[in-house]
Amino acid sequence: MTSSTSSSAPPSATARVLVVDDDPLSSSLQAHLALLLGHTATIEPDAERAVELALSGDFDLMLLDLGMPKVDGFEALRRLREHEARTERMPLPVIAVTGYSSESDRLTCLMAGFNEHLSKPVQAASLANAIERALGSRNPPRPQGERYLPGSDAERLRARVRQLGRARPGDRSFEPTVTESWALSSAKNIETLKLAIEASNADEGIHAASALKKSAEFLDATRLGTMSAGLEKLIRDRAWPAAGDLLRAVEHEHQALLTLLFESAR
Repeated sequence: MTSSTSSSAPPSATARVLVVDDDPLSSSLQAHLALLLGHTATIEPDAERAVELALSGDFDLMLLDLGMPKVDGFEALRRLREHEARTERMPLPVIAVTGYSSESDRLTCLMAGFNEHLSKPVQAASLANAIERALGSRNPPRPQGERYLPGSDAERLRARVRQLGRARPGDRSFEPTVTESWALSSAKNIETLKLAIEASNADEGIHAASALKKSAEFLDATRLGTMSAGLEKLIRDRAWPAAGDLLRAVEHEHQALLTLLFESAR
């Protein structure tokens, strides 16, 4: 790992940036631009090691290349967010850096949980704007004991569960609650999506993504609904690799929702 930092005392707006890219030329350029913008930069070419560094608390922002060997950017972000959720940490802003620059590619990155998307070759102006937006989007501190659920309003979801519970009073020995029914149907839709994407079956995938979106909206799970809508669009466009990446993010969000919902229902 190589490191670059400014020699003088940094201004208050300085961010400690972790540059994660296995291409030496690309990582050096990103680090140099970060320095020119008044930030400090540390380069790490290994994604697994980068996740460890990100969890150290020594960085304010990560620039994460998507196309790395062994562990790609999507998987590295998933591991980082899982650890943050498990340990109730404030999420580190992460900017996706990729050679793909279409609106579909940007949507895929944002739906996967990245704070921003940058296309290569990275330009100083676009990097400056992305860093400013990513740092500005960082979530405010949560109340003591509040679990992190990316992009979702935990109290709103808990209120929805309580409302649904009051609508189904009485003996429930032989039938599931509304929350349990939602969990079963959403899991079935996700499994159908997996099979549809593997088989490049657009009709099945569109139907399952639409059903998942509607069920998420019913539960007021707005982030899952937005992700499902993005997944439906990718399937309509036959963007199968991107759809597969987004589905993994959907599964992560679904599991986080299940944890929260069944904790609330107890």
